[in-house]
Amino acid sequence: MSKTTVAEAPSPVSRTAPLAATVTTVSVMGVLVVGQMYVTIPLMPELAHAWDVSTQSAALSTTAFAFAHAAGSLISGPLSTRFGRRAVMVVNVLAMAVVTALLPLVTSLAAGVTLRALQGLFAGSFIPMAYAYLHARIAPEKVALALTVVSACMGATVVIGQVEAQLLASLVGWVWVFWATVPLLLVGAAVSWRVLLPEPRPAAPGASPERPPGLRSALGGRLVPLYLVILVAAGALTAVYTGVQLYGPPDVADGGALLALRASALPALLGAVLLAPALSGVPAPRRAVGALVVTVAAMLAAVLGGDNPLVLGAALFVFMAGFSTLGPALIQTVGARAGTAQTSAIAVYGFTLNVGAGAGAQLAASFSRFAALALFLAVALTLATAVVARGARRT
Repeated sequence: MSKTTVAEAPSPVSRTAPLAATVTTVSVMGVLVVGQMYVTIPLMPELAHAWDVSTQSAALSTTAFAFAHAAGSLISGPLSTRFGRRAVMVVNVLAMAVVTALLPLVTSLAAGVTLRALQGLFAGSFIPMAYAYLHARIAPEKVALALTVVSACMGATVVIGQVEAQLLASLVGWVWVFWATVPLLLVGAAVSWRVLLPEPRPAAPGASPERPPGLRSALGGRLVPLYLVILVAAGALTAVYTGVQLYGPPDVADGGALLALRASALPALLGAVLLAPALSGVPAPRRAVGALVVTVAAMLAAVLGGDNPLVLGAALFVFMAGFSTLGPALIQTVGARAGTAQTSAIAVYGFTLNVGAGAGAQLAASFSRFAALALFLAVALTLATAVVARGARRT
């Protein structure tokens, strides 16, 4: 072997990424990127006025983002195989920043929905690539902790995104909900490129990395039920908050009361992060079952007393506590069961999550009372609990 060949051979890349810097970067970027899905929920009256449509029609802005986000999640696996997880995440965030800057300039539903779909498409790679990166780069004994913290932060976006949007819209106008996000996305992309590790390169010139299994391997019989469960849970999450916006209690019709109701779930999300070390010791399927039971209890409480703002606030608190625990438990279970098809399986997980989120926005619009919506969701989540419990008994 010549000296030139030795000099050109790439050095190996360490598998293990720094825990604190990685989890912090991925969590903050998750809030920025995924939070854009939910910012239009409190903005539906402003968007309806700007686009000259009904408030129910403006809900399509959330649905378009979520469905396109699902498509972006599905294609992120093949893209990461070719270009690497870090490159896919960063380039898509940059493209998302451009589209986000254009959103306040459009004046029709068609144009607005189109840009929201593009925004969601570029954002779509973030969840599956973030989870796949954590599985691949974080030390095995720290993976459960990292997934719990990151998933709790991403789950928090449904609350943070709405609170941020309502505050900015009331202070400086709804257009700044989008324009203020653009520089944050640009800075976040630069930080992500610096903190996240590149893909390991072949050890010798001309060698190529082993190609991971494709979608067929990710659609095994032990994984499909988990995809269906996250579809139901994500749909319930979006439906609940869309329902609050459309026909919540009369006493929370004003901006301040709605803001307080949305913010009431934030302590539950913080609690999930603080409890992550203790919860990570419980087997993931059992954590998922327990979390789903909590969400069912929350929806039943909303059925019985959802017209009371205090009861509804407590129900949202409990629901978010359950959901923020459910997410990391499911993604850890998917990663463990997928084996070598992990990246593809997590991409499918992201796809079904976002299909559920998009469907949830439209599901809420098909009901006329919040109690009826909550009852429907309680039944759906009960069925999801049975599916996970059955799988947990087999492991």
